[in-house]
Amino acid sequence: MLSPVSVRGRLLAAFGAMVVLTTAVGGVGWFGLGETERALLSLQREGLGNIALAMRMAELSTGLAARAPFIAAIEATPSLDEERSQLELKLADLTGLVNRLPGLERASLHVPSDVPSLVRLAGRLDGTLRNLMDVTGEAIAVRAEASAIRLGLEHQRILGETLAGAAAKTFEHPGFHGLEGTGTPPLPFSVLRLADRTRDAVSAALTTTSPADLARWYSGFDADRQTLRAIDTTAPALAIMAPSLDQLLTVLDTQSAVFDIRTRQLGIEQRSRFLVAAANTLSVQLNREVESVTSTMQTAARSRGDATFSALSSGKASILALGALCALAAIAAAVYVMRDVAGNLRAVTRAMSALAGGDRLVSVPATGRPDEIGDLARAFSVFKENVAERDALARKLGENSRMLEAVFVNMNDGLSVFDENGRLVTWNPRFLDLNGFTPAEVAGRELAELQRSLLRRGVGIRMLDGSSVDLDALTRLRTEQAVRCEHHFPDGRVVELHSSPMPSGGFITTYSDLTERKDIEKQLRHALKMEAVGQLTGGIAHDFNNLLAAIMGNLQMIHDESPEQDPVRSKALRALDAAERGATTIQRLLAFSRQQALQPQAVDLNELVEGMLDLLAYGLGGGIVLKTALTPGLPPALVDPGQLENALLNLVVNARDAMPDGGTIVIATEAATQDSRQDGSDAIVLSVRDDGSGMPPAVLSRVFEPFFTTKRFGRGSGLGLSMVYGFVRQSGGKVDIQSEAGVGTLVAMAFPRARMLPGTLVLPRDPGPVEGGPERILVVEDDPAVRTTTVDMLTALGYRAVPAASAEEALLLLEGTAFDLLFTDVILTGGMNGPALVAVAKVRQPTLQTLFCSGYARDFLVESASLPLDIHFIQKPYQKPLLAAQIRNVLGGAPPVARGRAEISALPGQA
Repeated sequence: MLSPVSVRGRLLAAFGAMVVLTTAVGGVGWFGLGETERALLSLQREGLGNIALAMRMAELSTGLAARAPFIAAIEATPSLDEERSQLELKLADLTGLVNRLPGLERASLHVPSDVPSLVRLAGRLDGTLRNLMDVTGEAIAVRAEASAIRLGLEHQRILGETLAGAAAKTFEHPGFHGLEGTGTPPLPFSVLRLADRTRDAVSAALTTTSPADLARWYSGFDADRQTLRAIDTTAPALAIMAPSLDQLLTVLDTQSAVFDIRTRQLGIEQRSRFLVAAANTLSVQLNREVESVTSTMQTAARSRGDATFSALSSGKASILALGALCALAAIAAAVYVMRDVAGNLRAVTRAMSALAGGDRLVSVPATGRPDEIGDLARAFSVFKENVAERDALARKLGENSRMLEAVFVNMNDGLSVFDENGRLVTWNPRFLDLNGFTPAEVAGRELAELQRSLLRRGVGIRMLDGSSVDLDALTRLRTEQAVRCEHHFPDGRVVELHSSPMPSGGFITTYSDLTERKDIEKQLRHALKMEAVGQLTGGIAHDFNNLLAAIMGNLQMIHDESPEQDPVRSKALRALDAAERGATTIQRLLAFSRQQALQPQAVDLNELVEGMLDLLAYGLGGGIVLKTALTPGLPPALVDPGQLENALLNLVVNARDAMPDGGTIVIATEAATQDSRQDGSDAIVLSVRDDGSGMPPAVLSRVFEPFFTTKRFGRGSGLGLSMVYGFVRQSGGKVDIQSEAGVGTLVAMAFPRARMLPGTLVLPRDPGPVEGGPERILVVEDDPAVRTTTVDMLTALGYRAVPAASAEEALLLLEGTAFDLLFTDVILTGGMNGPALVAVAKVRQPTLQTLFCSGYARDFLVESASLPLDIHFIQKPYQKPLLAAQIRNVLGGAPPVARGRAEISALPGQA
C-alpha cells in the first residue's frame, strides 16, 4: 500500500497538485487577460493626466529659477526670511511632484530612463536655490560687519586729529630732534601720514572689487600699522602722544578685519552669481526633459495600446494550449517518477541510513546512472569515503591532541597565548609558576593588567641589553614581529620572554627561567677576570723575584763580607730585611695567581686552630670575643700548614677591622660530604664569621682583587684576601664569601681531604749553615744582575762558577769543559728553555747534576713549561744559606729537596 509520507507518495501528490494548479492557471490567465484589456483602456485615458503632471513640474521649475536673481538682490534679513518661507512652499510643491514620479514611471510603458533624469534635475534645482538663500544670508551678515568697520573710520579720524595735536606739542618739545640718521621727517608728521594712509587703505578695501587690489591695500595697511607699533613712546619727547597712539593702534587692530570681511564679500558675490546662473541653466534643462518625457509618454501609450490589443487575441488561444500541455507533462512526469526515480531514491536513502547508523561497509546503488540520480549516488559514495577518512583523522587528532596537551602541561618553559586584543586566551601551569600567578588572577585578563600586577610586585621588565621598556610600544610590537625581553624578580630570578606574532592575530609567548644560566655566566665572568688578574700578577711577581734575587744576593754578600763593627753591615742587614718583606709581598701575589711553592701535608685543622688561638686572641684587642665551633673527629685536610696559618691570620685580622666597636668572631670547622657539594667531592671546611659592618654587593664583588681595599691608607695593602683566594684555589679547594651590610661576613675555605701517598718529602724550613766546595758549576741565567750575583755567591762559597747568558752559550761551554752541576733558570729568552737545555746537556755529559730555579712556582712550571716532576728546584729570590744547602744536597747525591713524584701525584689538580 502506498504510504502518504514516503517519497513516492509525496511525489504523486505533488504532480497531482501540479495538474490542478496548471488548470487553475489557465482559468486565471483567461480572466487576467480580460482585466488587462480594461486596464489598458484606463491607462490611455489617464495618460493625459500624467502629461499634465509633467507640464506642471516644468512650470514650477521655471518659476523657481526666475526667483533666483530676486533672492540674490535681497539686502535685509526680514525680506530674506519672508522669501525663504515662500520658497519653502514652492519647493514643497516640487517635492510632491517628484514623489509622484514613481507612479508615473509605473504607469508609463517604456520610459524608465527619462523619469530619473527629471528627479535628478529637480533635486539639483532644489539644492541650488537653498544654497543661494544661505549665500544671501552670509552676504547680509558680512555687509553688517563692513558697516561697523566704516563707523570705526570716523573714530580713527578723530584719533588722527588728537595725534595731530599731540604731534604739535611733541614738535615744540625742546628735547625732540626727529629721527636722527633715518632720513625721515620728524616723527609727529610721519605719524599723521601713517594714520591717514591706514584710513585710506581701509576705505579703499571697502569699495574695491578686485582681490589683487585688496591684497595690495592690506600689505600697505599692515606695514604702516607695524611702523606705528614700533614707535618708542617711552622717550620723554614722545610721551605726550602715547595714549592717543595706543588708541589708534587698538582701532587699527580692530579694523584689520575689514580685509578679511571684504575678501569674504567678494567670494560671496561670486558664489551668488554662479548659483543664479546655475538655477537658470537647471530650469532650462528641466523644461527640455519634461518635453522629452511628455512626447515619449504619448508615443509609448499609443504603442502599448496597439500591442496589447494584438497580443490579447493570440494570448487567449496560447493559454488554452499551454494548460493542456501542462496537464500532459504532469501525468508523464508522475509515471516516470513512480517507475524510475522513486525506487532508486529509496535505495540511496536506505544506504545513507545505514551509514548514519555506523555501517561503514554499506554499498551505494545507482552509481552507474548518467542522470541526476547517478550524480547523487556517486556524491554519496564520496561522502562515504570522506566519513571513513574523517573517522581516521578524528582518531589521529585525538591522539595528537592528548600528546600536545601532555607536552603543553609538562614542558619546562612557560607558554601563553594572547588574542589580537591583547587578552590572555590560554596558558600552561609553568607560566603560572614562573610569574607567580594563580589561575583566577590571569583568566581573561589583558596583557597590560598582568604587566601592572608584576610591576606592583617589584618585577623589573627590561630588554636583553638591560635597557628600560615602553610597555605600550612593546605590546604593539609583539603583534608585528618577534620580541625578546626579560622579567627580573625581587628574589633574583630572571625569566626570558620570547613573543612571536600569530597569522590569525595576537601573539604567543614562551617564558624560560634563566636564573641558573645567569648565575653560571656571572661565575664564569668572575673566574675569567680572576684568571686574567692572576696571570698578570704572576708575571709581575716573576719579574720582581728576579730583581729581589739580585738585591738580596748582593745584600747578603755585603753583610757577610763586612766586619762586624762596620756600619755597612747593619745597613745591609736592614736592607736585606726590607727585601725579605718585599719577597713576602711577592709571595702573596704568587699565592693569588696560584704560583707559589706549596708544601701540602695531612693537617688536623682542629689542632691547627687550637694552636693559634693564643696568637689570634693577642692581636684582637678589647671588646672582641673569639669563639670556636670545631667539629670533633675531623678528617685531616691536604694543605700547606704554614700558608693556612697565614690565611687564617689574615681572615681574623680582617674580621677585627670590620668591628671597630667590638663584636664576636667565630672560627668553625666541618666536613662537607659529596652530597652537600656540587662537584661531588669530599672537603674539609674552615670558616671565619664575624658580626661586623659587612660589605655591600659592589664591594663584595671585588674583595679578591689584588690591592683592592676599603681601609684607609696605611691600614692594609689589599693583598690579604687575594692571597687567601689564590692559596685555597692552588690547594685544590674553594673559597666562598657571604656578606651583608650591617649584618656581618662569613668566609669559608674548603680543602681536599688528605690521602697522602708514601714517599712525601719536605725541605726543612731552616737548613742551617752549609759550606761550599771545589766543584765546577755552570750558571745559566738571562738576567745579568741575577747572573752576576749568583756567580759571586757561589764563588764566595768556594765553587768554581762559570756564567752563561743563554742556552746556546751554555752548550758551547759544555763542549770543551766538564762541569759537576748545571744551575739554570727554567724560563730563558731565546729558542731553548731550561728543561730543553738540560736534556741536551745530559746527552753530552751524562754524569752532570742539575738544579733549576725560577721566579715562578714549580707547580706552575710543571704545567706551563713542561718542567719534569722529579727534579731539584729552588725558587727565586733565594738567600745564600738556602742556595748553599740546596747545591750541597744536589752534589752530595741526596734525593730531591722539594717534593717527589709521589707528593705531586697526591696534589689535586696537578696530575
